[in-house]
Amino acid sequence: TGVQTCALPIFIFFTGSKAVGQLVMEKAAHNLTPVCLELGGKSPCIVDETANLRLAARRIVFGKYLNLGQTCVAPDYLLVHREIVPELTAEIKLSVSRMFGADPRQSPYYGRLIGNEEVERMRRLMESGEVVFGGETDAAARYVAPTLLRDVAPDSPLMQQEIFGPLLPVLEFDDLEAEVVPFISEREK
Repeated sequence: TGVQTCALPIFIFFTGSKAVGQLVMEKAAHNLTPVCLELGGKSPCIVDETANLRLAARRIVFGKYLNLGQTCVAPDYLLVHREIVPELTAEIKLSVSRMFGADPRQSPYYGRLIGNEEVERMRRLMESGEVVFGGETDAAARYVAPTLLRDVAPDSPLMQQEIFGPLLPVLEFDDLEAEVVPFISEREK
């Protein structure tokens, strides 16, 4: 009859971007193949004025810079209460130094990006804000330093796509309920 069958059950598990996930779903639907999609997005991290800043910084640095932020669960941006931004920034910088040394480029524990095009993408994204620390890149070595950014506009490219790299924007807030809840609710998670 010309129909081919497969002895093994087929199931597609896809993790990645929404755009590619839609293509996978479309092709799978055509063949009635079951699919599980784990799609990337924006993962916010909220730090309010009651937080233990040293502990928060250590956890943020671990979550963000594990595999250079190339994980789907890495914090994509920070929402930080305005009063504690300077202190949290200092703690994050200290935590980066504790985890990767004074020069992360020399650390055996700090990885590299998947390709040169990703380094270029990170460079372009850095233009969306002011570098607080980090910002160094080396395309030939696929290196981008752990980077913290501020003065990032909510509609900038940095805030419109999953970063999937070692850039961490800091946005400030004064009121959790009035500013943070609506901000996160209106955006892709």
